[in-house]
Amino acid sequence: MKTIRKFETKRQKLNPTCPCGKSNKDGKFSPEKGFAGMNVGHCHSCSKDFWNETQSVNEPNMFKKIEVPVFCTPDEQDLIDHFDSNLGSGFTKFLTEKFGEDNTIEAIRSYYLGVFEGDVIFWQMDRDKYLRAGKVMRYDRDGKRKGVPRWWHKIKDDNCQLNQYFFGGHLIDDSDKPIAVVEGEKTAVIMSIVNPSFIWIATGGVGGLQDNKCNTISEFEVVLFPDAGCFDKWKETADKFSFEISRECEIWMANGQIRDGDDIADYFLKIGRDCER
Repeated sequence: MKTIRKFETKRQKLNPTCPCGKSNKDGKFSPEKGFAGMNVGHCHSCSKDFWNETQSVNEPNMFKKIEVPVFCTPDEQDLIDHFDSNLGSGFTKFLTEKFGEDNTIEAIRSYYLGVFEGDVIFWQMDRDKYLRAGKVMRYDRDGKRKGVPRWWHKIKDDNCQLNQYFFGGHLIDDSDKPIAVVEGEKTAVIMSIVNPSFIWIATGGVGGLQDNKCNTISEFEVVLFPDAGCFDKWKETADKFSFEISRECEIWMANGQIRDGDDIADYFLKIGRDCER
């Protein structure tokens, strides 16, 4: 009779390594149900079976020892304690002046925006609602960034390794809207107000559009909105994952409406300023 096997979920967290010695960060090793944390299951990387009732299950001391990083997992209490309910950061003050208090409060609730010493905390939370990181950034009331970003785990003096996700990633499974990917967290928040027909998420940087992140959203309708001058850098990823990619910022830059390095939010903010004149 054929054996029907069931497997554990969250395989990366339960088994950080495969019995073949490779890291399991990509989830290629599937531990069998009831054997979480043990070297029992199937590896889709080396295509080997490691079942409990066969001789293919090896003793742990036979495996290549690798250093398993301790990934950052911010305390959810920090998110609660630093929730910007009083519009205390320079960034939320800027949002309030530009878009009104109601829109700002909705953005704070959607993205769990935090505040620390007047700086905004952009929390990264994945689709499973696990906190990955907190990026702390200072903005003045004109929406201009000051200084360099700080990381919450550094402020808390935690010795851990960043395992970043999309900012706003926790919103993906709560809506059937298409996903819009931008570079900056500020841009994602602003565009969620300007154009709420998308779920706006951010990579956190032009180099933040990695394959391991994109794999988690490949099943959805996704549109990439690269900054002006960065279209070619994101086009390869768009083609690889069959994502749509917008040329809007390239067109606006060519027309002199925005500058090289500006993004879609800069365009809409400029339109607003022009309308106020």
